[in-house]
Amino acid sequence: MRFSNFHQHSTFSDGKNTPEEVVLSAIEKNMESIGFSDHSFTEIDQSYCMKLERYSDYYAEINRLKEKYKDKITVFLGIEKDYYSEIERDKFDYVIASVHYIYANGVCHPIDHSKIQQETYIATECGGDILKFARDYYELVIKNVRDTKPDVVGHFDVISKFGLIDEDNPEYRGIAKSALAEVLKICPVIEMNTGAISRRVKDIPYPHPFLLEFILKNGGEIMLSADSHAKETVCFYFEECVEMLKKIGFTHIVKLTENGMVREAI
Repeated sequence: MRFSNFHQHSTFSDGKNTPEEVVLSAIEKNMESIGFSDHSFTEIDQSYCMKLERYSDYYAEINRLKEKYKDKITVFLGIEKDYYSEIERDKFDYVIASVHYIYANGVCHPIDHSKIQQETYIATECGGDILKFARDYYELVIKNVRDTKPDVVGHFDVISKFGLIDEDNPEYRGIAKSALAEVLKICPVIEMNTGAISRRVKDIPYPHPFLLEFILKNGGEIMLSADSHAKETVCFYFEECVEMLKKIGFTHIVKLTENGMVREAI
């Protein structure tokens, strides 16, 4: 199987490598396609996202690479759209919808940057109630998917990143599955994201296996995603993901092609 990754960051946002360096690495790894999905501009926190003035350069550079390397790899122009963003949808080949912040009472709370930032939100906005944190987060995920109508849903359960959430808690599982059911009504494609593994924060990908089982039972689709911020990790842990999906009962994954989304047997 030749892998494809559609969640790739570059120096246009918070990635370590230029798009061309990423493409060359993907070619070296014999990948079928690579999709760039740099972070959309967010007014509330501009520390990691693409600046507005860089969008035109981003379009031009990814389209240049599409043409330059078309005989070796298929390149796609995408975007990872946050809830607190606006984009020109028709500029992109595909859109990933993800939530990275919760904005409450005039304060921006990043929820995938550090454990301390999650703890601060739980203490100041949830009265210490972790389940309220989960409900608040998943409410934004649903809203982002409803508003964006994306092609892919990004790191669905990223709030589990720092271990504060007890993923065996039946109440938490109910909150997450209820949100996932709403999301699947709008966008059936959920990424299996290995980014936290490559950054040595988690030892399993998103979504958690209980959510993967729910996706399978409810007609959802899985797309492999590295959420990569460096050229070395463009298809990190993908072989292990395929084996995990097979054990759960999946027979295929989906990927983006020049003719749209297609299934591929695993």
